[in-house]
Amino acid sequence: MPSHPYRFLLLALLLVTASRALAQAPAAPATTCCTLTIVVEGMSSDEGNLGVLIFNGPKGWAEDRQAALRDISVPAVKGTQTLNVPGLPPGRYAVALIHDVNKNHKLDRNFIGMPKEQWGMSNNPHATIKAPSIEKAMFSLDKDTEIHIKLQ
Repeated sequence: MPSHPYRFLLLALLLVTASRALAQAPAAPATTCCTLTIVVEGMSSDEGNLGVLIFNGPKGWAEDRQAALRDISVPAVKGTQTLNVPGLPPGRYAVALIHDVNKNHKLDRNFIGMPKEQWGMSNNPHATIKAPSIEKAMFSLDKDTEIHIKLQ
């Protein structure tokens, strides 16, 4: 019977040591996820799809679906359409979207390269002959955020 008190003492010592080690261990960093709400304004019809690409860097901007962080396609809604994108980590992003009337997953252009379908980008940058740079469309996301994009 003399071994019982020692077992209890050993177990108590082990628990105290383990609890101290856990208390001193660094806490795991919190992974905060954000929901980006995109309000698309000016959709000309409910034909086709709304194609949305979300980028977190310049690679592939603004049309490379493979390079995009997120590639989303939903049925188009005439007028104003709202889309929620949950689970984005805090960071800097840019959004490019098209009203893909013929559902071919790309922005159709005429013979001189001008878009035949509606398109838009975060921050609503003014376009000239080519697509605005990603820097003009970048925004910070550090909490749930709503952006408005006007289709051109």
